[in-house]
Parts: sequence; structure tokens; C-alpha cells
Amino acid sequence: MQVSKIVVGLGNPGEEYQRTPHNAGFEIVLKLAEDLKAGRFKKHKESLIATINIKGEGVILALPQTFMNNSGIAVRSLLSDYKLEPSNIIVCYDDLDLPFASIKLRLSGGAGGHHGMESIISELGEKTFPRIRFGVKKEGIEKENIIDYLLSKIEEKDYEKFLEGVNTGAAALKDALFRGFNYAMNYYNKKNKEDCDNQKK
Repeated sequence: MQVSKIVVGLGNPGEEYQRTPHNAGFEIVLKLAEDLKAGRFKKHKESLIATINIKGEGVILALPQTFMNNSGIAVRSLLSDYKLEPSNIIVCYDDLDLPFASIKLRLSGGAGGHHGMESIISELGEKTFPRIRFGVKKEGIEKENIIDYLLSKIEEKDYEKFLEGVNTGAAALKDALFRGFNYAMNYYNKKNKEDCDNQKK
């Protein structure tokens, strides 16, 4: 089966990083794998991968195991192995600039201070590739405490909202694969804006 796309969830491996804001990308990809019954993830070089069939073509779901700051090494390796271009990946990751548990889809852009994205852009020499950003913004956190926040367990009172966001992210990812990234981007970005506007009222 010809592989046409690679979906990458960014995060850190290990139980201590589960349920942390910085692992939102992992969670979205794992939720999609569960929804589409992808089966077990297996080790492939620097990543854990599973394969799903979308309209007769293979899509690789990948969780880099390099730790966040070296994510680009795993992504470059996967693109090389499957002979694909950066435009054939979708990267899911956490974003401190977006409201908590909201999502936003983009076709290109910079790293926005995200070290995993910085690594990918550096390794690929390219920033034009689709991505799904998952909001982890939290009011009142001082700059020097941001890393601790990203790598700490999500508080119980926020976890349900986090999971709702993960479900939305997985749904957006599914639509991006089945109906096209532009469709998903238009639909979910509009929906996200409406949800944020309603919360302000």
C-alpha cells in the first residue's frame, strides 16, 4: 500500500510526561488511532508508528521518541524512508498562544517559540507544511514558570476540557485526511472562532 501522508504528534516519551500540556500532539494522534482502529504502534527508527488506510492509501501515524527538542530528526527520517515531501505531513502540537483546548489549523508558518517545531523546520529547511495547533495557554503564568507548566500534569479541574479539545483535534485531523486539509481548516477555524466569541459574551 502506497504511503501518501505522515501524521506526526509531538510530545515527550515516558509515563512522567503523560497528561501534560506539552504532550497534546501525542494525545491527538493517539485518539485518532483509537477512533480509526489503527492497531498497535510499533518502533520504527526514532518513532513509534501505526498505519491506517485512507481511501486506499496508507497514512503513517507517528509519535517521535527523540524527546521534543529533537523531533525534527525523527520527522526527517520518516520523510526520507517513505520518500515524501514536507507538504505530505501534518504536525500536531501544543501552542501557548491559543486559548486552552482550542485548535487552529494552518498550512505554514514559523515555530512560534515551540522547540519541537523549531527542530522540524531546521531539519527540513522548510516551514510550509500543514499543522494542527492545540491551545495550552494559561493566564497568570510567569515566563520563568512556563517550562514547569508545560511538563507538569494537567490539573484535574482542567483535564475534562483538555480531553474535549483532544477529541476536537482528532476530529479535525480525521476530516483533514478524509475530506482535505483546506476543508478541515476552514470548518474548524471558523468553529473555533465562534466558540471563542461565545465564551466572551
